[in-house]
Amino acid sequence: MAAEAKHVKALMDNVSEVDRLRRIHSQITTKGPGRKTNVEVLHKSAIVLLVACWEAYVEDLVHAALDHMIDSCKDHTGFPEYVLERIASAHAGLKAWDLAGDGWRKALRSNLKDVLARTTGTLNTPKTAQVDELYHKALGLQHLSSSWYWKGRSVAQVTRALDDPVTLRGSIAHRVSAAKNVTLQDVKKARDLVCRLAVKSHNRSCTFLEERTGSAPWAPVKYGATS
Repeated sequence: MAAEAKHVKALMDNVSEVDRLRRIHSQITTKGPGRKTNVEVLHKSAIVLLVACWEAYVEDLVHAALDHMIDSCKDHTGFPEYVLERIASAHAGLKAWDLAGDGWRKALRSNLKDVLARTTGTLNTPKTAQVDELYHKALGLQHLSSSWYWKGRSVAQVTRALDDPVTLRGSIAHRVSAAKNVTLQDVKKARDLVCRLAVKSHNRSCTFLEERTGSAPWAPVKYGATS
């Protein structure tokens, strides 16, 4: 039986914080059409939280995927050649002894830590390129973003859409102000995007892990389970 996907549960808990901001918004604004004043700070806060939700999810999922691979593989040969070459190049000379016995397990986790420091130190900007690089270098999973599409939205459209809230979060975090007004509709779109990306990334990772290890760590999820 597939284990509980803790990264999905964590995302749902985190997104619920954004929903709390939306409830506050509805409590302090008037009903009906028209621009709502003095609530943009709530919209900005929601965007910051949503990008943080996505960043945390990306890291939680890659950690969980690596743990499954390490636990399921009898030795290092179960890992893609690209990942093994990265680790081998970092363990030349005397450091090669670190790979003896079960040392390969520690080396794989150290590799993830190193990749996170290099890419997700910029996962403060968790855009497509950084996420793809992280999963490729840590797991050997190439082009995770190739699974980011659904009815009416192509991969190219989705990856461009991801840039918007991430860039906006950076502007808010560093300058407080934003280049444009941040609306409730921006928040709704960003929330929908994060949840859909989470589902697609989870399911693609499940397929990859089953192909590599012969077992799926978690059951697939559908959009709506995270929203």
